[in-house]
Amino acid sequence: MLSALSHLVSRIRSIPAIACLCLSIFSAPAEATVSQPSQSDVEAVYLFDFGKFIRWPAGSDQGPMSICVAGAPSFSTGLEKVVANENISGRPLEVRRISRTEDESGCAILFIDTTQREHADELLQAVAGKPTLTVGDVPDFLSHGGMIQFQLVAKRVRFSVNLDAVNRSHLAISSELLKVAIRVKSHTPEGAAQ
Repeated sequence: MLSALSHLVSRIRSIPAIACLCLSIFSAPAEATVSQPSQSDVEAVYLFDFGKFIRWPAGSDQGPMSICVAGAPSFSTGLEKVVANENISGRPLEVRRISRTEDESGCAILFIDTTQREHADELLQAVAGKPTLTVGDVPDFLSHGGMIQFQLVAKRVRFSVNLDAVNRSHLAISSELLKVAIRVKSHTPEGAAQ
């Protein structure tokens, strides 16, 4: 199911389309599907797609794009299947597992899963001010300085955005991505988003 989902995602070019796909998968009757994707599968697809809607500062947008994972090995494995043979803006994708803050160097995207709750603040501090998109499913992730937090809403994976944290890292986030967020936390004017 995951490989079929990742193949379909590679053909879809917008977050609203991905959101509709994920919502329809999770809302389909159980008997209509043999096996539904897990929450981790859907998060992996979103994580890949987020990279298409972020603009990194000049100089940090070259070479392979590293998607780093602080969390369960099973999530990394699933993400590797989603991004296999894919690229974003001509940049090949690579998945790296990290277990220490020192390992975060060069991460374009850093995913922190709930198994790393105790180390989330330390990891967020390690990338503070760097052009690294931080995404997590840790409770109160946005309040701790994370940029995008996954949440389950009515058994569907959704996300909220901390636009202030995004701006502090000199990243630009597409308004298309902000439109499908369930919440955008910001003290700056909405027009500041790209």
